[in-house]
Amino acid sequence: MAGLLPDTAQYGAGGAGSSRTWKIDWENRRIGGWTDGTEALRQAALLALLTPRFRHVIYSFRYGSELESLIGRDAEYAAAAAPSMAEEALEADGRFSRVTAGSFSAAGDRIAGTVTVTARSGSFRVDAAV
Repeated sequence: MAGLLPDTAQYGAGGAGSSRTWKIDWENRRIGGWTDGTEALRQAALLALLTPRFRHVIYSFRYGSELESLIGRDAEYAAAAAPSMAEEALEADGRFSRVTAGSFSAAGDRIAGTVTVTARSGSFRVDAAV
């Protein structure tokens, strides 16, 4: 298994309770380098919202969101149900002390909205589109 991770990889380097993780470069569709603190938590929140719950065996049933289940439903219903689904998905993460979903919109095969998350390191906003 040697050679799968870069030589700079340090297992457990972040310590207990750390949010240190690989950095996702969304624009170039690459993973590389490290991120920590609020940016790592923002990335974790976005990943939880974008990951369909119950679909991947490697995740517990508490991880992910059910936002994808709203695609194709009545737009008004989807926009009304999405905030509570987003909040439920993020409240499962113990690093987040408060989660407040803003307005969501639904059109065709896309659901988009914002969520404000509060953690020990501060508050941040996550814009998600499924």
